[in-house]
Amino acid sequence: MDSTQHHYTAHAFYKDLPNGRCSGTLSITNENICFVGGGKELAIPIKGSEFKLGGASNRLVFISHPDWPELSYYTSDRSILKDTLLINHPAIAAQLSKAKQKRTKNHFIFIVVSLLLIASPFSLYLALDPIAALLAQQVPADWEQSLAKQAIKSYQLESPFMPDKQAEPLLKPLVSPLLAAIPNKRYDFHFSIALNQEINAFALPGGYIVIHSGLILKADSAEELLGVVAHEMAHVTEQHGLRNIISASGTFIIVDALLGDMTGLLAMMADAAPLLINQSYSRTFEADADEKGVTLLKAASINPQGLHQFFKKIQEEETRRLAQVTGEENQELIQQSLALLSSHPATSDRIDQLKLLTQDSGISYRDLNNEFDKLKQSVQQFVTHTSSDTTTDENRN
Repeated sequence: MDSTQHHYTAHAFYKDLPNGRCSGTLSITNENICFVGGGKELAIPIKGSEFKLGGASNRLVFISHPDWPELSYYTSDRSILKDTLLINHPAIAAQLSKAKQKRTKNHFIFIVVSLLLIASPFSLYLALDPIAALLAQQVPADWEQSLAKQAIKSYQLESPFMPDKQAEPLLKPLVSPLLAAIPNKRYDFHFSIALNQEINAFALPGGYIVIHSGLILKADSAEELLGVVAHEMAHVTEQHGLRNIISASGTFIIVDALLGDMTGLLAMMADAAPLLINQSYSRTFEADADEKGVTLLKAASINPQGLHQFFKKIQEEETRRLAQVTGEENQELIQQSLALLSSHPATSDRIDQLKLLTQDSGISYRDLNNEFDKLKQSVQQFVTHTSSDTTTDENRN
């Protein structure tokens, strides 16, 4: 005889309940998950139901059914995860098992973080990046995109963008091989061209890549441009921007997020959106983006030596320009104009490592230089016309 409890204190959300929700009793039968409360008796079938953990520290079990979107339950009695009438349904049993694993994982994380806090602040500091990487994976991709859009809006106040309807057909034949070669399809990448003479490009969470007009005009080949683009795409797929923010968010916010309460972390990240534009990456993140970017270029059959060659060329030009000027103020202006090196330092060691990564493997590569020439010509026209319009407006004022 089955002695397992099949009744649980719970809450239900439903339009006909008082205030749209009320507390009551959840009961499990052979076929249905029933709720009694607020003068109503409600039921959804077990088959097809979805079980998820949520709330602070994942203390609550949420139950819903795609065929009854207007009705949902939740209970704080997690013994429901062991209910035999639910476990007898294979699909439900798999969901419950996953929920239990998540709960066990949270307990493990709590123990690890507690030990780190007890051991020393330095131990927690050493564990910050792995923790930040773990938390970044919990942030929904569409939330990352909304964060990027906030940052782009503020950036567009300073640098106008080439209209998407003009930029997209020019960029598409160049970036399509890279997009096709990405193994993780988490992000829908969006590429923009900004009017900015700085030789730079930057990545934002959610798949947004902004390429400066100065970078396109300075590059001599499709391989040089796409080398930088692949590097930026790697910053996105590895979530380096998010991990930077999470690492700087503070111990208590991180611990809350690890235990399932992401509200504080998400709020803090939303406030930090403008900082994503000018952020710098650690040497570890830059090396990671170099390696992942080169791997992506090779998978897309694009000559990866373009990345190494471009960084070397920019470094040589910086050295040449600095040698032609005197005074600390003038040198600082030159360094600012070569923003790619200030945000992605091209040290000799890094360039040597890139040279090793991009050694010719003897395979044949795509020739995209016709497409690149069209892009470069259009960007030059965009820069000329936009700059001319800006000058005219200033003269009128």
